[in-house]
Amino acid sequence: MLIVGVDGCPGGWLAVAYNTDSRHTALRIFADFSAVIATYPDASCIAVDIPIGLLEGAPRGCDVAARALLGPRRSSVFPAPDLRLVDVEDYDEASARSRMLLGKGISRQAFGIYRKVAEVNRIISAESQDRVIEIHPEVSFWRLSDRSPMQFYKGTPEGFEERQRLLSETIEEMPILDRQSARRLAPPAGADDVLDAIVAAWTAERFVQGRSERLPAMPETDARGRRVEINY
Repeated sequence: MLIVGVDGCPGGWLAVAYNTDSRHTALRIFADFSAVIATYPDASCIAVDIPIGLLEGAPRGCDVAARALLGPRRSSVFPAPDLRLVDVEDYDEASARSRMLLGKGISRQAFGIYRKVAEVNRIISAESQDRVIEIHPEVSFWRLSDRSPMQFYKGTPEGFEERQRLLSETIEEMPILDRQSARRLAPPAGADDVLDAIVAAWTAERFVQGRSERLPAMPETDARGRRVEINY
């Protein structure tokens, strides 16, 4: 069985493909998400850290639930773009339209993911969600850690070690890299991006096995019939 975990990174997308039969793991950078889909047509599941399913005028219930779970790590859950704003490419225009429609602007950090969100949501249909699912790494790590949020921010050495230890204890057959090796292996992705993609692959395997959970338990659907959920 082939499973794939995907995390957005500078320059595109970092994919970790893991064959559960041969125990072979491969890391690869893709410029666009459509190339990820095309490269792994036989994958049983592709789990990606990006919002799938967008709403108008209201926060997504899965994001609200994820922030409630994560406590000190709640800021890692960026607000998903409003459906009416996701295709706006200029930050000032998007923030102005957001103030007009929603009564508040958009942070530059949140706007930074809009292009990737738009890219994925143009591709993924309701039918695609049988194979391509949304995850959030910090929610998956929360599940790995007996439903406790991570103590340290993922970009710090302590945060990397905390997450690496959880993965190495759980996924014995998948090589878990140290921080320096992760940086060297997948530039321009960061070391934390590598761990995020690995935990996405772990979630993909749980999904295929029917062991995954989701936020919320009864998800809403968007205008295209897609489930608005975070799997973990």
